[in-house]
Amino acid sequence: MIPAEAPPALTQVAQRFSESTRGIVSFRMHRVFDARAGFSKRHEDLTLNGIYDDGTVVRVHVVSYSIDGKPAGLAAQTAVEQGWEHPKPGDVFAPPFDRRNFAAYQYQGDGPSKVDFTSSVRDAAHGDGTFSWDAQNNVVAYSYQPNALPPHASFGEITDRRAEVLPGYWAVTQELQSYKGTVGPFPGSGVVQLTFSDFRRFPDISSALNTL
Repeated sequence: MIPAEAPPALTQVAQRFSESTRGIVSFRMHRVFDARAGFSKRHEDLTLNGIYDDGTVVRVHVVSYSIDGKPAGLAAQTAVEQGWEHPKPGDVFAPPFDRRNFAAYQYQGDGPSKVDFTSSVRDAAHGDGTFSWDAQNNVVAYSYQPNALPPHASFGEITDRRAEVLPGYWAVTQELQSYKGTVGPFPGSGVVQLTFSDFRRFPDISSALNTL
């Protein structure tokens, strides 16, 4: 049930989100991570292929992974795959425009096609932010500050862009994560950029898995 304080349009937005994320869809994800603190810095470059089942990641395969310009070992690749396929509770963002998550958020209208949201759930899956939608009730963008941050971070903000990547199917195409904090006496910062592409639809899971 829609929260009492939420704008009425949230019902249509949530329904459209459910309808437009159904099906078995493969994707490619490219992630670039850069962090710096004092004289230390770290650079990661990761590409993987994955499978969505009704919008949930069910399987991934690392195509390439390097850390500071050197190939990451098998253990690091396996850890990445396990992290995507079996995320820890509270790690994966719980969209406030998914009716299954309504109880975890409070809402306030911010114009005809934008909502501000907050959450008292103190994990990385929830936070405070905004989302907006188009004339067909498709969520096109959202931005939030997560309620739990990575080690050493004291501030974080995540911004996502969504688009129709296949006829009738919407997904995140770009994500930017920005963090600030300290490591020992040194101020630090980190940026993660993710790009999702090469979407394909399949009739069943088996057909999709055969492409990984």
